[in-house]
Amino acid sequence: MFTRRKLALATGALSVLTLARAQAYTPGAGLEVAKYDRPGEGSVNSFLLIGPRSLVIVDCQRTTVEAAQVVAHARGTGLPVEAIFLSHEHADHVTGLEVLHRAFPEAPILAGEVTRDWIARSGQELIGMMQGFFPGRVPDRLPVPTRVLRPDERITLAGAEWRVDQLGRGEASGMTLLYAEANDVLVTADLCGNRATPWLLDGHTLEWIAQLEQALPRYAGVGTALPGHGAAAPAGVLIREQIAYLRAMEGLVRDELATATPLSPAAAQRIRTAMEARYPGFPRVAPQPNLIELNAAALAREISGG
Repeated sequence: MFTRRKLALATGALSVLTLARAQAYTPGAGLEVAKYDRPGEGSVNSFLLIGPRSLVIVDCQRTTVEAAQVVAHARGTGLPVEAIFLSHEHADHVTGLEVLHRAFPEAPILAGEVTRDWIARSGQELIGMMQGFFPGRVPDRLPVPTRVLRPDERITLAGAEWRVDQLGRGEASGMTLLYAEANDVLVTADLCGNRATPWLLDGHTLEWIAQLEQALPRYAGVGTALPGHGAAAPAGVLIREQIAYLRAMEGLVRDELATATPLSPAAAQRIRTAMEARYPGFPRVAPQPNLIELNAAALAREISGG
């Protein structure tokens, strides 16, 4: 079960970092976990998996500003960075990678095969797009991961043994989870968030729901899940809540499509109103102010086969 406490290791640079929040979790068996994010809309998590002699960085933030803060927090531990792990290819998790790679050039960059191939194929296009959104705050390149993690592979990171789990296409083209059974901790990344408005624009929401339903019996008893957005919590709680959110959105979209196809802007607005009433105060995982309407339109196209 997770607990929150004051950071014992990762506070060295905290006083000079005004944009980042820090939370610490102690899953057990000698592993410390520190979470860093920037509060507000578009917030995304990076984690430090802190072992007795080294640490691993999980995901790299969206811009150079936030990525530099992750670097400072990692250096503040006084421990060497053993590896940098990318859970999936979405911009908010990877475009700060070059900042971390320059800071820790000896650390291998770990990712699933789908994520590695996507970055090799489309990484520079993603960088160009993000530079347009955040001028002067996005690196000029996106390094390609140097070490591919395979499904069911066992790997030792930060002194803990982790099993690699890859559930296929869902919220992203590929999502890689890490599970440390002895430490009772699961890196879920964007398989599930915690009280966040998700990103559905990849158009695989129905597959994502199926993933979650497949993952629930496997991980329902895990005490600490580390999501891509929001606070850590028991895995079963986060997975069930994510299924409920996506099912609610699906039901609203199907109801509107039963009346008129394609989904109209007015229908998308009605869906937004209903979702915000049901899930008030859920920050958006991306900065688009109309993210719920965009999500509704993407899900409508998926359902109708358009």
